[in-house]
Amino acid sequence: MRKAVLLDRDGVLNPERSFLTCPEQWSPVPGLLEALTDLRRGGFLLLVVTNQSGLARGLMAWEDLQAVHAHMLETCEGLLDAVYVCPHHPEEGRGPMTRACACRKPGDALVRQALAEWDFDPRRSFLCGDRPRDLAAGTRLGIRTCAILGTTPREDWPSGEDRPTAFARNLPEAAAWILHRA
Repeated sequence: MRKAVLLDRDGVLNPERSFLTCPEQWSPVPGLLEALTDLRRGGFLLLVVTNQSGLARGLMAWEDLQAVHAHMLETCEGLLDAVYVCPHHPEEGRGPMTRACACRKPGDALVRQALAEWDFDPRRSFLCGDRPRDLAAGTRLGIRTCAILGTTPREDWPSGEDRPTAFARNLPEAAAWILHRA
């Protein structure tokens, strides 16, 4: 079976900001292309798994998000294999996207969807995120996790079984850690 690195978007691929509603707002973190290239050379699928509640909140339309992701995919020079999006929020917004769901991280439906579509081995795979909720699905599914320190200080991450497998300052550091363990 193949191996994959699942990546949160905001705070991992691009600097953490409020809702990105147009392509010009998306920019890569330093060293992004090099990190993705190294992971690809290491034999990994590269899959983005992202909560985008700006859709439920009415801050953007699907077309806006698709334009942001098209720009992201182009900037990443074809290195990303797929993008999985949860548009829901359990309380904020109006309409059908304002609801509790299994796809919003910490739920694991998006990770399970990626697993079904790409047939990768969870035990050989990794999930990187900058918030505890980003990593919870990986932990539940037996995927090793790497916390990208940025928005959540190390001391605020959970302990015990929910503790990330590793911590990194940024994606290039996480990629080096992953490649050393692959």
